[in-house]
Amino acid sequence: MVKCAHAWASMASKTSEDVPSLGQVKAALLRSYLECTERGLQYSANWAIELASGIEDDAEVAGAPEAPSRSPQLQAELCQYYYAQSLHRLGEYRRAAHALASCQSPEAFFLRCYSLYLAGEKQKEDERVDAIGPDEERRMENEELLSLKRELAERAGAKTLDSYGYYLYGVVLRELSCKKDAREAQMMSLSLQPLFWGAWSELASLCDSREMLYGLSLPYHWLKDFFLAAASLNLSLLDDALSYYTNLSLVGFLSSSYITAQLALAHYHKKDYVSACGLFGDLRRNDPQRLTDLDVFSHMLFVMEKLQELTQLTQEVIKIDMYRAETCSVLGNFYSLRGNHDKAIAYFRRAIRLNPGDHSAWILLGHEYLEKKNSCMALEAYSRGIAANKQDLRGYYGMGHVYEMLEMPHYALYYYKQAHRLRASDPRVLLAMGLCYEDLARWEESKKCLKRAIAMKDPEGTAIIRLA
Repeated sequence: MVKCAHAWASMASKTSEDVPSLGQVKAALLRSYLECTERGLQYSANWAIELASGIEDDAEVAGAPEAPSRSPQLQAELCQYYYAQSLHRLGEYRRAAHALASCQSPEAFFLRCYSLYLAGEKQKEDERVDAIGPDEERRMENEELLSLKRELAERAGAKTLDSYGYYLYGVVLRELSCKKDAREAQMMSLSLQPLFWGAWSELASLCDSREMLYGLSLPYHWLKDFFLAAASLNLSLLDDALSYYTNLSLVGFLSSSYITAQLALAHYHKKDYVSACGLFGDLRRNDPQRLTDLDVFSHMLFVMEKLQELTQLTQEVIKIDMYRAETCSVLGNFYSLRGNHDKAIAYFRRAIRLNPGDHSAWILLGHEYLEKKNSCMALEAYSRGIAANKQDLRGYYGMGHVYEMLEMPHYALYYYKQAHRLRASDPRVLLAMGLCYEDLARWEESKKCLKRAIAMKDPEGTAIIRLA
């Protein structure tokens, strides 16, 4: 595990003036909230204000929050800009973009491009509802991407893009599968505005390996530890993630719902369900209306076969919001535990309609199709889960399991190897690889995998029987 020193400690090794107080951190987060809200970046704004509200109560804000920084050109366009903001909040993205067609300020340019991007995403999802079959669904794409890429690239070449413009440029490049260029765009965004969480979060999702993560030339800022923690969790570097989040909780973020949820997720992925359940319990007591990540909690209750607790959770989330992807996933797990796989499939599909990028819902849908012996649909669901998140071994393991059931050990072994690459210490994956090697009469490889599974404490004791 990489030795993790939190940002405040690392800053202290330089000069005491560089160490931000919790009051300064809270003021910076409030400023980021205002700037992101001004540009319609609701998720980044919510992250900033949630984190600020979780800072210890005795930390006073260092001065009044500054007004969002604005370019001189915006003053002449303020009325049009406010009008477009209003339309953007109402979800009328094309009208918002049209209202800003003649505006030249960086803020108006970003809001216009961002509105066009969201309009393209909305149109894509609307068409996907009417798509016939998975092949037609896959062909759906955001029609605004290429024109946005040209326009943003032109401004990037002229060096007139601001931090938020580079962020959107990186998002567009990622959607067009230009991941290297997307990383460079997000790095440029952070060099101009290191307080912008959206760029940090996007960069974390673009890191494919530990070497890539720690090879980045990151700006020197206290948000760097939040980024490293999130990226470590995405890459299943669970010990690193726990170390970062634990340190962050100790320097003033102990009451933060976000930090508590991330710690719970890290313990969940380590299969430390007792610790994860305790943290989710704390989260629900402190923030009882929060639905984010409760689908993971429901899956943990499903694995532990705690029907009573899962029933209670289901009743609570329905009262909060019936039409949230997380609620539908909770319902899917509830019906699956009760053995009603048809209803579970219906709710997981609804979760995907509400949030097509929910890789976990795709994987759970694959599990349900597998229970129904529908191998074709299970493979489709698992492949969509992998496409949404290539760092979740459950998708690869599910694909391997389906091919193993179809008596296609070469295919199964390929996917099990991908799962093993993500988490080399998982005894289930090692056992599955050992059984595939056995089916292929590759005895020595089979023995090695089975021995490693035994060393990793295979919970069911199957590996030692197969080895014998």
